Amino acid sequence: MKPLKILFAFWVFNTCVAHGSENWTLEPLGIYEINADIPKLGGLSAIKVSHSGKKFVTISDKGQYFEGNIFRDTNGAINEIEIFKSGALLNSSGNVLSGRNTDSESLTTIDNNGFYISFESNHRIMFHKNLSAAGTFLPRHKDFKHFKANKGLEAIAANSRGEIFAIPEEPPEGDIDFPVYKLGEKKWSIFSRFPASGSFLVTDAVFLPDDDLLILERDYSWKAGFKMQLRILNVNNNTITGQTKVLSLDSGLHNHEGLSLWQDESKKFFITLISDNNFLPFVTSEIREFRLTNIKLK
Repeated sequence: MKPLKILFAFWVFNTCVAHGSENWTLEPLGIYEINADIPKLGGLSAIKVSHSGKKFVTISDKGQYFEGNIFRDTNGAINEIEIFKSGALLNSSGNVLSGRNTDSESLTTIDNNGFYISFESNHRIMFHKNLSAAGTFLPRHKDFKHFKANKGLEAIAANSRGEIFAIPEEPPEGDIDFPVYKLGEKKWSIFSRFPASGSFLVTDAVFLPDDDLLILERDYSWKAGFKMQLRILNVNNNTITGQTKVLSLDSGLHNHEGLSLWQDESKKFFITLISDNNFLPFVTSEIREFRLTNIKLK
């Protein structure tokens, strides 16, 4: 497949104020909007950046995947990407996903060895050896059948020990707090719970190097459009013991659903967010990146 080049228009942040918590600070690196007419490239719900910020994979909520290269300027900001592979995710029989099985929402990997992908509508998690391979079913927790059709398994993340966790977009029926499910001994259990932040819903999560959990959340109002925030959940002794909001902003038309943590060649940490344009022709997909610094290590 001949590489397809996607150019980004670049907007500098109108602020350089870093957002902080007790241990971590976020410094804006840049905002990019994808301005390209690539078939099926829309509805982007997850992203994984790797190879020191030089490669990425992203998936859409229509069961499509895209793999590509990232090109950066001398300051580390993206100035171009190219897609070198794309296609449809496959079911356990090796056939293209269809119907209510297509709504892929999040992905994670352990040591870059295959992908765990969460789905809503038909609420489940699948393992794929690579994005073009047939999926394998993981067990289901009894709560999964109580999720609303469009409010299912929105976040999946792996910690430093290779343990898999999942969080729904909103709590299941009858619950107030968000459950965090952990996979172990071939079954899911509720690892811990954390309180909602107003009307914000979970859209993705990653574990930080200290194994605290960074969650991406979004809200929406007809007046302001989308709002986005990042919260760090402190994890101690196999439970969530506290929380800190590290970022909050109005994102307007941009519905941020994907979150990735990565390191550059100097071992500095960064996070990348990607937005879902809901396949609307007048809305672009946006990428935001931040430098992530642990102030205790400076």
